[in-house]
Amino acid sequence: MSRLKLGRSVPPHERHPVAWYQPDVLWTAARQVLSSLDQLRNRDGRESQPALPVLIDRSQPEATGDFAGEFWFDFIADTGDGGNSVYAVAQTALADELLLDGQRLPRGELLLFGGDLAYPAASTDDYRYRFVEMFEAVRNDFAPTLVRGRPLTLAAIPQNHDWMDSTSTFSRYFVRGYDSAPLLGASIPQRQTYFAARLPGGWWVLGLDFALTRDIDRDQYERFEALVLGVNGAPPDMADTDRVILIYPEPYWTRPIGDGADPSHPKRYQRLEGLLRGRVKLRLAGDLHHYMRWDSVSWGRLVTCGTGGAFSHPTHTKTTTRPVRLSEFDTSDCIPPEPFSSRPALAIGLTEDEHPGCEFERIEATAYPDIETSRSGCKQNLWALFRRDPSGGGGNVWFAVLLGALYWFNAYLNSMPFVDSFEPDGFKAMWRFDLGEFGHVFLLWLKAMVFSPLGFLMNLLMAFGCMVMGREAVDELSPADGRLWRWTVTWGIGFVHAWVHVLAVFTLEFLGHLAIGELSWVGNRTEPAGLILHSCLVGIGVFSVGGIVGTFVFGAYLALMSRLGYLTNNGYAALDGQDHKGFLRFRIDANGGLTAWFIALDRVPRQWKRDDGPGPVWAADDPQATAPRVRDRFVL
Repeated sequence: MSRLKLGRSVPPHERHPVAWYQPDVLWTAARQVLSSLDQLRNRDGRESQPALPVLIDRSQPEATGDFAGEFWFDFIADTGDGGNSVYAVAQTALADELLLDGQRLPRGELLLFGGDLAYPAASTDDYRYRFVEMFEAVRNDFAPTLVRGRPLTLAAIPQNHDWMDSTSTFSRYFVRGYDSAPLLGASIPQRQTYFAARLPGGWWVLGLDFALTRDIDRDQYERFEALVLGVNGAPPDMADTDRVILIYPEPYWTRPIGDGADPSHPKRYQRLEGLLRGRVKLRLAGDLHHYMRWDSVSWGRLVTCGTGGAFSHPTHTKTTTRPVRLSEFDTSDCIPPEPFSSRPALAIGLTEDEHPGCEFERIEATAYPDIETSRSGCKQNLWALFRRDPSGGGGNVWFAVLLGALYWFNAYLNSMPFVDSFEPDGFKAMWRFDLGEFGHVFLLWLKAMVFSPLGFLMNLLMAFGCMVMGREAVDELSPADGRLWRWTVTWGIGFVHAWVHVLAVFTLEFLGHLAIGELSWVGNRTEPAGLILHSCLVGIGVFSVGGIVGTFVFGAYLALMSRLGYLTNNGYAALDGQDHKGFLRFRIDANGGLTAWFIALDRVPRQWKRDDGPGPVWAADDPQATAPRVRDRFVL
């Protein structure tokens, strides 16, 4: 039975975001990732999709009205947490028109979703709770949706969280073509988890699906290839002069250049980019929950726009500030030879190497939230894990309980040799030591791992968890340092983190024994009753104080790593950043020029009231909320 409450009686401010460090959330996410990876290994779900792709043809601009000759469309990604942020974005994006900076920005008749639509595991209930009801509540109607007299069209790609149930729920809304009650009353013509849309002015949008593999599959590549080259002698759909927007499920350019591909064997999406080459004017992705733009002289723009409602990611970290450059694959060693030697695959990513004319410049003024705001969030990690969720959710407090239990169990296993029977090996009951022997007893604590295999295993597991936590930094350290050095540093930082926890466990256990040992009413520790009472009191102390100390140590690790510019993805997960949200609105004018506006919401409403009128179900009831504004504008 779902614990999520649905319906009109549950306003956005009562819909709690995902507490990413809650033990049950961690367990659910890990279990579903492993399950989905296992299924992908045995059979890629993308291969089971219909053989004939559907070309979404929206190549006719508006014929009448104030926007005749134009075509407007929107892009929203990463709505995963739901609640205040997602509803605010939905209400803004689905409004008939926005008047910003003295310019009318009408609603798009094509709405593109960039994935990660619900967290943590993309179940049916999560989709409804965090995504569907938030958008449907704005529409609040069962009739087909028309935008200036033309049907609203939806298209979407999945990200990693949408794949946690093998895109089963995603497909129900976007792929399987249920016409009885389509999402938002829209036309949803796509029949794969990827899509191709033809727009006016010679523009195309290709939405790619990486599943959980960091690449497109062969069928997907061949279907996009057919658009460029044609099939069986037929002329291609895409002309040489056409222009392309590539929508990716993740900003691969924030990883080291080449994205792990062998130099003689590029990935399929890199081959696709080589095939399209100069046609690609914009590479667009969500996944990182901020907005940022990079420009180049000859290779178009890169935009990360994952601001649809999920918790905010920082903009000051290494993956977002290192040089981003483009290079071509040298496939002369490829077996068999590359069929299009004149169109080598392209690689874009982080590198310190110079590639003249191929550099992408990060436009600092576009970073949202700005760098100073981003850095200021680092220290909040110190107390974020103790904070309860204002919407009524438990927050991450159970993570502190879990750490307290791990501290207690670790101390219990590792203290087993500290009995008089092990006195020939230097051990004795811990309360019989003095505080001045702290260093000596700590060495005995380490020695105890040899005498207690379970204690050693417990410490090993905790150390492994700490080191895995920092695995993300491997791709954030300088690519010039080499992979071996980057792994060494990453595991080394995790090892230091683990040692701090080991020292904390010992300190609490040792001080607990000394403190309880001073209590005369506990009784004779050589008798079972006194020994049991003494041990229980120490255990309670280690559990309760350990939960606080362990959580603070973990928070300090997140704060330090974030401040140093690492853990872009996980470092801010505990902060539940509801603000700094937005979406992209595009216009293709009568001459084929494309203009994009990033519409930002600096502070979303924290309170909503029921509105029984024909409009949105809930209206904002927070005077501190800010109106939407244009944060960035660019022209292609």
